[in-house]
Amino acid sequence: MQRHERRLLGKAAISVEGRISIKQTPDRAWPRDHARLRLLERAGSLQWVGTQAGPHIGGTFATWAITAQGRARLGDLEPEETR
Repeated sequence: MQRHERRLLGKAAISVEGRISIKQTPDRAWPRDHARLRLLERAGSLQWVGTQAGPHIGGTFATWAITAQGRARLGDLEPEETR
């Protein structure tokens, strides 16, 4: 697993709802992590939740939830002594 995949799945795994969101830029482009999250979605590690307006004007967020498969991928990376 690549470092950015572990980072993104880890963020989703530690959140209370098991979700990760990213904010669309003011020029309506998505940060690089959007493409990375889509790849994790296609691999079955994340499930698309949707887009929604944030609590402030002009903020749109894309959200994914970690799947059991995504949690298992993270668990497979843990050292044996911490399991």
